[in-house]
Amino acid sequence: MKKFVGSILLFMLSFLVFSQAPFPTLEQVENFKKSKTLVVLEKNVFSLYNPLIKKAVKQEWYITPYEMISYDEFLKKKNDPAYSFLILTSTAFEKDRAGVYYDYLNIILGDPVNSLSKMPEFCSFPLGYCESEEISYQYALPVILKFMQKHVKSLLEHPNVSLKNLRYYNKNLAELPRKILWVVADDLAPEVNTEKKIKELYDHPVRVVTRETLDKTLQDPPEDMAFLFKIGPEGTGKEGRIYKTILGVDGTLYYFNYHLLSAKKPDGMLRSDFKRLGRY
Repeated sequence: MKKFVGSILLFMLSFLVFSQAPFPTLEQVENFKKSKTLVVLEKNVFSLYNPLIKKAVKQEWYITPYEMISYDEFLKKKNDPAYSFLILTSTAFEKDRAGVYYDYLNIILGDPVNSLSKMPEFCSFPLGYCESEEISYQYALPVILKFMQKHVKSLLEHPNVSLKNLRYYNKNLAELPRKILWVVADDLAPEVNTEKKIKELYDHPVRVVTRETLDKTLQDPPEDMAFLFKIGPEGTGKEGRIYKTILGVDGTLYYFNYHLLSAKKPDGMLRSDFKRLGRY
């Protein structure tokens, strides 16, 4: 899938600072409440992202009125605080020596600045590695949108800079044992790739399933379902971050963490992750 890299470079984006996008001011919070959200589609007409985001937004978006727009329209309207934007970006981190770019889904507010990285950010969520030719987040996208809107609602009601870090939601871990945790075997490190191995660390309901089973179940999920959404290199050959998030189907984020890929820390949920989950 072709990503936004070329288009964003036209907008003079500094990738290395985008991860430090400014937290919205109280005035910007008020502007967002009155805004119309413009869902920015990728330029590439063959993009797999476009039909996925259209379907997910139609299914789940509720906090503001919305409209689908092209990237060219975004360039014309990006300075107007009457608009908020749901946009896919390519993001890097200043201290990341691997030079990896990640696809992030962002909710930002229009602002007359000269860089996307300076626009007030209400939420950002990692979806995958930018250079990956495969989309592996389609099963999780509707639930991710649910979470992002819950996050924005919390920010609108109680603006708190601690909300900028998704690890803030790890406070919800105490509630996870009430759910059945679904994980895909391929998303687990070898030392925790069976239910028996997991139970030694996390003695609560868990199901290790195939990707196909998880995809099918999420089409009509039970209310007590939570699932692991893991992001890895997906054949890019990069050695960057391995993101691990656990989401409830209602959009509750229970766990957010990442580690850097290495020989000792493979591409998957680690023993140390389940050990942390097992504290509750």
